[in-house]
Amino acid sequence: MASRRDNGPMPIDHTSPRVKRKDAALNTERLVQAAREVFASQGLAATLEDIAKHAGVGVGTVYRNFASKREIVETLYSESLEAVLSGVRTALTIDDPWQAIVAFFEGAAEAQARDRGLCEMFLGLDDFAPHQDLASGLISDLAPVFERARAAGVLREGVVPTDVGPIFAMLYGVYGVSESHPELWRRYLAILLDGLRADGRPPLPVPAMDAAAFTAAIAR
Repeated sequence: MASRRDNGPMPIDHTSPRVKRKDAALNTERLVQAAREVFASQGLAATLEDIAKHAGVGVGTVYRNFASKREIVETLYSESLEAVLSGVRTALTIDDPWQAIVAFFEGAAEAQARDRGLCEMFLGLDDFAPHQDLASGLISDLAPVFERARAAGVLREGVVPTDVGPIFAMLYGVYGVSESHPELWRRYLAILLDGLRADGRPPLPVPAMDAAAFTAAIAR
C-alpha cells in the first residue's frame, strides 16, 4: 500500500490579530450599509439573503455578524427613530406655532419617504415596531408643539399628538407610488395639513386615540 505523501506542515496564518479585527469591522460596516440600502428600497420584508446578495457575500457571512434580521433592523433604526424625536424638539425652536407643526410633519415624512424600512418600523409593520419608551416619548415631546399651536388658535379643535400615527399611515400609501414623481407625498401632506388647521372647521366626528392606545398601536 502506498504511503501518504508528506507535504510538510500546514501553512501558518501570519495575519496579525489587529488586521483580522480591522477586516471583521470593515465586513460588519459593509453589511450594515448593504442592509440600510436594501431595507430603504425594499422595506422590512427583505431577507438576509437579499442583504448578502447586495453586499456581494455569502449569507453565512451575514449570520456570523448578526444573529438575526431583527438584530440588524434594531441596529439600523434605533438611531433613525431617535432622529424623529430630535426633529420634534427642533420644531419647538420655531417661533411660528403653525410652522412648527409643518416642520415636524415635513421632516418626519421626508425621512420616511427616503427609507421604506424606517416608515414601516415607525408604523409597526411586518412585526417590527419602535420600543414602547420611544412611542411614549414621541407623544410626550409632541404635546407642547401641539399645545402651543392650539393656544395660538391655529390648530383645529380636537387634533392631538396621537393623530400623527394615522396621518403617517395614510402617507405610507403615497411614498414611492410613482417613480417619476418621487415627491408626490408632499402634495398629500399639504392636503392633510390643511385639515389640521383651525380656520373655523367643524368638530371632528370621533375622538382620537389616547396615549395608551397610540403606544399599543405602533409598539405592538
